[in-house]
Amino acid sequence: MRLLWTELDRFRNLKKQKVYLHPRFNLLVGRNGQGKTNFLEAVGYLGTLKSFRSASRFEMIEHDADMCRVAGRFENGQTGWTASFSLAHDGRTQFLDEKKIPSPDKYLGWSGIVSFIPDDVALVSGSPSSRRKVVDRAIFQKTDGYAVEYRKFLRVLRNRNALLRNQRASHEEWKSWTRSLSDAASLIVRHRVRLLSEISPHMERIGKDLCLDGKLTLDYQPTFRLENNASKEDVTEALYEGFVIAKKRDMDARHTTVGPHRDDICFALGGQSLARYGSQGQKRTAILTFKLSIAQVLKDTRGTYPLVLLDDVASELDETRRRALGTLISEIDAQFVVTTTGDDYMFLSDRKGYVMTVEDGKIEKTGNEGEQNFG
Repeated sequence: MRLLWTELDRFRNLKKQKVYLHPRFNLLVGRNGQGKTNFLEAVGYLGTLKSFRSASRFEMIEHDADMCRVAGRFENGQTGWTASFSLAHDGRTQFLDEKKIPSPDKYLGWSGIVSFIPDDVALVSGSPSSRRKVVDRAIFQKTDGYAVEYRKFLRVLRNRNALLRNQRASHEEWKSWTRSLSDAASLIVRHRVRLLSEISPHMERIGKDLCLDGKLTLDYQPTFRLENNASKEDVTEALYEGFVIAKKRDMDARHTTVGPHRDDICFALGGQSLARYGSQGQKRTAILTFKLSIAQVLKDTRGTYPLVLLDDVASELDETRRRALGTLISEIDAQFVVTTTGDDYMFLSDRKGYVMTVEDGKIEKTGNEGEQNFG
């Protein structure tokens, strides 16, 4: 998948403009605070309807403006389409080929975007919910219908929690909602376990390419007893047993304490917890490895690479890892948009693409209109 151009109007500090992109490498260079990350956020939101900054829509609208709009032209082989969205203080509207799309699921069916920002390093040591979210978002892009399944799980979970708050609910009511939750939760758990299985060989290979000392893995740590290679029926029954065991605790807490909304997904390097024993450099490299591995899984599943957005990716990598990253990126046939504040992009010196300067919200291509060597 390739983004040919994007049109920006009142998104954060970005000036109203149309930016054309190279099909492989695009480097945005500028000082901090000029709009480089804002541009990545706009493109990322265009493809996912989510901000990687976890910002409210109000923050994405230019100060003193009533709304903002971003559009972009995408191509995948012989197929092309224009996506756009507008944000206003009373809501969001999304369009495909200028046709309003009421359902975000239908809008997102085409999307494929993977992003890395420096704050992502916090995923390693942060809350389990942040790791669950990034894994679930990868599954959303990979698996048609997962969003519907996930919303069903949340709906059943809310109903069961309401039952737990009602201290006069009968055992039969508890049993009925617990069975329903076991069925809905089983789908979520199996999708997650399958993704981790698919991503594992890519993480091992890419981690080695980026000079990580040891095998990098993502380990699923459920809140219930789950055997390896469990079947659909086994996972459902394991969840039900977990709910039975936790019944008293759930009744006391008045909410469900077992299930995919409480499970953890942990990074390990060489069999040891990366959160506990890893250095900042190892954590940064691990997250970068994880994101590039997601891109590879999406390619394996959908037949085409997603658009890859890398914000300030090389600034804290040593020279060896920078060169290794440059080699790795050259081997991945994806479109990249990379930001930097200075000469850190020299790790891509033998690649060709567009170099663009960003100053006060204005993005301009440097040099002539053709391809440029980054060195």
